[in-house]
Amino acid sequence: MIKYHAEEIKRVMTYEICSRDVFSKYINVNTSSLTEIQRALRFIYLLSQSFASKGNNYGYGTSTRPSPQIFDTEDLLNLKERLRNTYIENLSFEEIIRRYDREYTFFFCDLPYFETAGYKNKFNEEEHVKLKNLLQCIKGKFLLTINDHEKVREWYKDFNIVENEVGYSVCKEEKGRRRFKELIITNYIICSFFFKY
Repeated sequence: MIKYHAEEIKRVMTYEICSRDVFSKYINVNTSSLTEIQRALRFIYLLSQSFASKGNNYGYGTSTRPSPQIFDTEDLLNLKERLRNTYIENLSFEEIIRRYDREYTFFFCDLPYFETAGYKNKFNEEEHVKLKNLLQCIKGKFLLTINDHEKVREWYKDFNIVENEVGYSVCKEEKGRRRFKELIITNYIICSFFFKY
């Protein structure tokens, strides 16, 4: 839609506000009654105004101001430049690896955390093991990020593992906003100090 109607999307987005009522309207609207531009606006609005950008719960804060900066559309309008030399695929990880694996290929694998709730699509133990088995045989390089879990450590024990701490701030409750251990797993040597922050 930005490709064909960037200026109109930019124009209508300037009139959006941070509002629970607007969010609720977009959640509950019958999308078949919307124009293509209205559907694009709805999509952008729900992602930008929802908790953790999941598009299903209105995101608000009690100690911060609203963040209507999403309605500054310059970043959206610049997407064409960022994606100019990019292939976009909607395939299984098995098919992506099969098609693209070469000696010069780099796969960044940002997996759902193992045994962690909150993901819309399930990526269970079977998928994790299947991916690990594929990564053992690739010609290229990979870097995988995942939570620190004993099963994950067992699966990837023959690869290079670097421990890292990451801060999670997207959580309703204060206790969830803390630092967690994450693993960075590769089939090549990386410097662990690079990831300390």
